[in-house]
Amino acid sequence: MVDAPSDAGTRELDLRLADGHVVRARLAYTSQGPEDAPAYLLLHGYTGSHFALDPNGPAADAGWAAAWAGPGKALDTRRHRVLTMNLPGSAYGSGWDGADSADSAHASVAAMADAACGLLDALGIARLDGAIGYSFGGYVALQLRAARPSRVRRALALCSARQGRGSLDGLDALRRLDDPDKRYAFRVDTLMRNGLAPWAHDQGPQALARELGRVRQWAQEFTPAALWRLRAAAATFSLPAWPSDAALLQAASDALFPPTADRPAQAGTVSTPYGHQALLLDPGPWVGPIAAWIDGRDLSHPTHTGDTP
Repeated sequence: MVDAPSDAGTRELDLRLADGHVVRARLAYTSQGPEDAPAYLLLHGYTGSHFALDPNGPAADAGWAAAWAGPGKALDTRRHRVLTMNLPGSAYGSGWDGADSADSAHASVAAMADAACGLLDALGIARLDGAIGYSFGGYVALQLRAARPSRVRRALALCSARQGRGSLDGLDALRRLDDPDKRYAFRVDTLMRNGLAPWAHDQGPQALARELGRVRQWAQEFTPAALWRLRAAAATFSLPAWPSDAALLQAASDALFPPTADRPAQAGTVSTPYGHQALLLDPGPWVGPIAAWIDGRDLSHPTHTGDTP
């Protein structure tokens, strides 16, 4: 197997914040695969990182997409160029300095989509073949397809929606998560309510201990600023309709983004008991449906088991 060319670093670009100020921002990214191959962008969730392909990367969730993205995988980096981007305001390298880094400054989902286009410009990519986003990242993928259809041919949202979740009323509580123990407790509570508890019951105490160790690492890495900035962006995100050539793949047991009648024409549901965390905790059933979308096959059937058609 031939190793795919890879690159990682930061690019600087102008970023318009939600309050209208334009700042000079850093955008952290990775790139793997032939430079002349069809390009895909992977976008992480609310508390995630852009180290999606490398399980040994410098983040608690490193390798979160490695079950289906990488050499020989459904999103094959021998045949596709796969980009990942740390969302502006997150804790893994994308941010800005100066007066506009104060407590009131955050980037909207629309600004994040614009930043993705700035990254494409910097890397010499005229158009993406697809944008794939998990949870919060799905907002950005859908926004990119809706607002910049000339820059992305299609979008796949995983465990996401066209309306953001959360409330601006909760931002102060997130700002108060000012030490790792508080962030650890916050994250464990969220995970247990959204798939980790049934997964731990099935996998046993050793598996749970490993996951909680990753949460401890995350609590050291993530910041209150990242938590509230991304929540503010989520709370104000809304699209009036599903973009054309957008697809949605959901977990049947997801309490955060439950399957509803408001779905695009291309949509599928994965049968899993692990809720919103199923893609990360038990990625196997997702590989077949994701591969189907990448290959241009139909996702409109109501349920997928994860077996490759």
